[in-house]
Amino acid sequence: MIEAVLAGSLAFIMFSLGLSLKPQDFWVAFQQPKTLIAGALVQIALLPIIAFILLTLFGLQGQLAIGVMILSCCPGGITSNIMTKLSRGDVALSISYTSLASLVTAGTLPLVLSVTAPILLPQQNIELSILPLSLKVFCLATLPVLLGVWLSQVAPELATRWELYSSRTANTLFVLVLLGALISQWDVFIANLPILGPILLLLNLLMLSVGLGIGNLLGLKQSQITSLAVEAGFQNGTIGIVVGSLISDELVQAELSRFSLPSAVYSILMMLTIIPFVLWRRYSI
Repeated sequence: MIEAVLAGSLAFIMFSLGLSLKPQDFWVAFQQPKTLIAGALVQIALLPIIAFILLTLFGLQGQLAIGVMILSCCPGGITSNIMTKLSRGDVALSISYTSLASLVTAGTLPLVLSVTAPILLPQQNIELSILPLSLKVFCLATLPVLLGVWLSQVAPELATRWELYSSRTANTLFVLVLLGALISQWDVFIANLPILGPILLLLNLLMLSVGLGIGNLLGLKQSQITSLAVEAGFQNGTIGIVVGSLISDELVQAELSRFSLPSAVYSILMMLTIIPFVLWRRYSI
């Protein structure tokens, strides 16, 4: 039951993201080659690599490690766009990053998992056939975005009316499901927090720093650097939780699988770093 609710929530969240987009939003980064290179380097390449290095350094393997890799392949979401705005970042660029990352996730996520799963979970044969998993991720994450963009073009007035309500509804639904699942597995959450907490917090801090560093190295504007850092350090936990459930048969009733648990933990812990970051960029830059 919860698997269907989570999948429906993800599709609805991504659809509401699509409602807020226009076709030109996908091309903002292409009009600025340096920002496109920075975004691709940080989000698509460095994030999974850094996550894998941290897992190796901490010696974490098994299903939780795969869950961290799933998270590292997730794009930002509507929340990252909001945080970018609050941080006085380039919102158009943030939306462009989110849009492009949401489109490529269906290909990059299964590919990264197919490479890292045999190393991190050698004792278990996970069904990670790239094409089937890509199709599932595409249907749940990419297709709803495209449908939202299409609706915003063919029925802009309807899309505008739906956008605010659908975004609030989708995020509220996800928070309720996430809290319900965490409460039902509170002992598991607390037991794994000492293991996952340091890795996830360090991953978040490193990616915020990498985003800032790459942006400064390429000479981007401060608003663009802020957007890059937020997108690098703010992953869509909804996708991670749902993908974790797709490759696990442990999700029953109101329980999250161990593949999904890192994304659920991250969705809470990242607020400890993103809020100070937002305040710093908003009032000091």
